[in-house]
Amino acid sequence: MITLTELHKIAALAKLSLDGADTDALLRDIGGIIDFADAVSRANLGGADLSETDDTYPLREDIAGKSVANADIIANAGETRGGFFVARRIGGAR
Repeated sequence: MITLTELHKIAALAKLSLDGADTDALLRDIGGIIDFADAVSRANLGGADLSETDDTYPLREDIAGKSVANADIIANAGETRGGFFVARRIGGAR
């Protein structure tokens, strides 16, 4: 489980500000993510050799395609600020 002190350190590194309701929800969410990752890391793989690869499904070639102009993309945003999308807060409140 993550502590409140660790959460504030992570938020500071990510340049996020937290208030009381956000903090409690984020602690629960991150705790759930950490618990899930821990469960996955303990999974019994039955001795599977993960160093072998399966070329049955080869990766496609990475080809750069035509880009869309930023102005065209943010034209569909509900709210923008300085050329960027404005994200909604937890629960849809602004």
